[in-house]
Amino acid sequence: MKLSRVLLPTAIVGALLLTGCSAGGGPGKDASGTECLPSGAASDAIAVKGEVGVDLELTNKLPVKADKLERTVLTEGKGDVIEDGQTIDVALAIFNGTSGEPMQQQPEAPMAYTKGALMSWADEAFRCAVPGQQVTLTASFSEMYDGVEPEQMGLADMTKDDPVVVVMNFGEITETKAEPGTLEPGDLLKKAEGKAQAAPKGFPTVKLADNGEPTITMPEGVEPPSELSVATLIEGDGEVVEPGDRVYVNYRGVIWRTGEEFDSSWSRGEPIPFRTNEVIPGFTKALEGQKVGSQVISVVPAEDGGYGADWLTGKGYEADDVMVFVLDILGTVHSE
Repeated sequence: MKLSRVLLPTAIVGALLLTGCSAGGGPGKDASGTECLPSGAASDAIAVKGEVGVDLELTNKLPVKADKLERTVLTEGKGDVIEDGQTIDVALAIFNGTSGEPMQQQPEAPMAYTKGALMSWADEAFRCAVPGQQVTLTASFSEMYDGVEPEQMGLADMTKDDPVVVVMNFGEITETKAEPGTLEPGDLLKKAEGKAQAAPKGFPTVKLADNGEPTITMPEGVEPPSELSVATLIEGDGEVVEPGDRVYVNYRGVIWRTGEEFDSSWSRGEPIPFRTNEVIPGFTKALEGQKVGSQVISVVPAEDGGYGADWLTGKGYEADDVMVFVLDILGTVHSE
């Protein structure tokens, strides 16, 4: 799941001095002087352990009794509050407040803050963000995702009345780079081209049609890796993909256990453009640092670079299924 699919009202979009959001949730002010969202009984009750975006767990009493949107500062930050148009590093964890099960864990990644571009709950977190700060927000699913059904997000075991708990860690604030430009179809490679390289032992094998479309075959009797694993199958000689680039990719994704295709730009007939910081880590790690023309294979466990177990089960797969992506990098545009 893209971070932006959670935070933004639509798909891909991707400091004044802190006046003090006190620990325990007392309201401070954002860069415009507007008071931060206050805390409440539900958000004040949240307790966690572990690393946000990796293995965070709720340790408070369940179920969380949350209705309206509330925000509590769990750990104070230090420095300047974010301003409209800046970028901040953020790690994210979202939980079903009834069961305590994670809906998403997103490791730290840069996120541009533009007032009005985020869902309202995310804006309430971002507009008062300070480096080093950890915050939690609580509300019902229907309050956080107005007009969205849980099933649309692959959450088959959740209802609109269930509470949602969000925990965010905020890091460094930087100036937002200009939005990368775009490429025309004629500017793109038709398929990966370069020097072929052997995949590591135990990786799936990939055979290519004349047009470059991959067929992915899992090795017999081999268990999929438990950690995100990436390898280069074809090394191109074009520009290097940099963090935040708009990259044009043809890809195919299959389930390791069955070999079943679940997503493919090849099946849709055209490559897809996206920024490297607006996709799952399994894509980001596979693309950044690679050269245009390269073909990369990314083996992605659900909870290490993937969409999460809830997404998989919501799509009819098993919670521990591992995804395999083969990606052709056909063009890239750097941020200014």
